Amino acid sequence: MNYRSLFTNLKYRALVRSAKRNYHVLESSDFFVLISPQSQDKGNYQIVNRKALNYVLRELGGSRKITSGGVLEACRRSKFLKDRFSALNTLYALVGIKKAEIIGTDGRALAFSIRKGSV
Repeated sequence: MNYRSLFTNLKYRALVRSAKRNYHVLESSDFFVLISPQSQDKGNYQIVNRKALNYVLRELGGSRKITSGGVLEACRRSKFLKDRFSALNTLYALVGIKKAEIIGTDGRALAFSIRKGSV
């Protein structure tokens, strides 16, 4: 991955408020970057491939009350979703571009509603 090209021409898309953390969603041509601030001058970022979002939308578009575990189970053939955190980050990116929404919790996990379509 070329980080020099990844971080150029980023477009801010949205703030996603989660149960424990807030995520700022930024978009580039091939990737989405999720930034989660921890303090005034510290934070983390995660990178989500645009193809992962399209894969999830194709497989699960129109689903309601789906968790990151459900996404991982339904998309186990995907090379983009390796674990629950990558599935969860993909869901957060979908919320940031208005293709999904957080609808509550299912036990301890966040539940999402995914719209049909593509990125």
